[in-house]
Amino acid sequence: LKAFSLRFAQMAYRRPLTDEQKADLTTIYAATVAPEVAAKRAFIFTLSNPAFLYPGIGPQDDYAVASRLALALWDSIPDAALLKAAAAGQLKDAAQVRLQAQRMMKDPRAKSKLRDFLHHWLHVEEGAEIAKDQKEYPGFDQGVVMDLRTSLDLFAESVVWSEQSDYRQLLLSDTILMNERLAKFYGQKVEAGAGFQPVKMDADQRGGVLTHPFVLATFSYTKSSSPIHRGVFVTRNILGLMLKPPPMAIAFMDDKFDPSFTMREKVTELTAKPACQSCHVTINPLGFSFERFDAVGRVRATDNHKPVDATSEYTAADGQVIKLTGARDVAKHAAESAAGQAGFVRNLFQSLVKQPPAAYSPELLGRLTDQFRADHFHIRNLAVEVAVVAALRPTGAATPPTR
Repeated sequence: LKAFSLRFAQMAYRRPLTDEQKADLTTIYAATVAPEVAAKRAFIFTLSNPAFLYPGIGPQDDYAVASRLALALWDSIPDAALLKAAAAGQLKDAAQVRLQAQRMMKDPRAKSKLRDFLHHWLHVEEGAEIAKDQKEYPGFDQGVVMDLRTSLDLFAESVVWSEQSDYRQLLLSDTILMNERLAKFYGQKVEAGAGFQPVKMDADQRGGVLTHPFVLATFSYTKSSSPIHRGVFVTRNILGLMLKPPPMAIAFMDDKFDPSFTMREKVTELTAKPACQSCHVTINPLGFSFERFDAVGRVRATDNHKPVDATSEYTAADGQVIKLTGARDVAKHAAESAAGQAGFVRNLFQSLVKQPPAAYSPELLGRLTDQFRADHFHIRNLAVEVAVVAALRPTGAATPPTR
């Protein structure tokens, strides 16, 4: 038990134990208590020790680099290979750390970490309790919801872990993975008994994750679409833009509008005040572009017996006015948008490191985004570069050399 406690502490502290740390644990076992009690005290002592709780304290050496690298990519402690590299002094520059990070990206823990990021980026957890009015959308039950979530996960992972790992494909793909239940609900055809299969959708309508039915259903009401929720999501998460908090909270009460109104007409009336337009001049055009999709992500031609109008003019972050004819145009703009690309980098950095890029330097976000573009928007390579930055320097330190 004593020997195991020492090994356990060394793993928890992510470096060889000092003589003082060994003495602290040895003293616990020297007390006149049962071995099991001593072991329990040793584990509690280790897990409440600042050396375990605060990775930023202690010597800023190769072991500290290994610790930050493991936290960034795995949310865990360094493995034997990483500790061996630290012991040999092989984590001193970007090339050495990058080599370890590329190896670590093959571990299932890295895949799990990137999945968590994608869930956060797409607000997947908000959709966990999706429920729709069964009179309006019969058959859209929890089984369909869970299949849609699996479909979204499988699609995102197929892009991230492909050879290209191209961020733009997350936004521009015109395929949705469907099994028999989803195909039946969404009016598609798949091979029976073959599980989830890629189904090619209308490329003029669909655009990657933005028009995946799980995302569309998440940002909708129980009976109808919600241009505001969809527009806010695209503005903040996909285009990387900031929105001010609304000056006042206004509840959307469907029964207060003219019963002949479409959802677009309702939102236009609700947000017509100048105080609302400061943000809704951005939110509404983006949200209206998704009006061809109902509350469960199916394509529709009419809303409340009127033709759907999904066209609008959107003023981009650079001042350019863009004519949007539907969700596909939003997806294309997002894939090409400098603000959207930088927003994706910022979100990934925050998810992996638990700090914004600005905590490291004002120039870091721009440098990583430029590198992301030059690397053909390779998501896994971006994760590696983020981990290299986080590993080589604590917050606020000088910028490490680029590759």
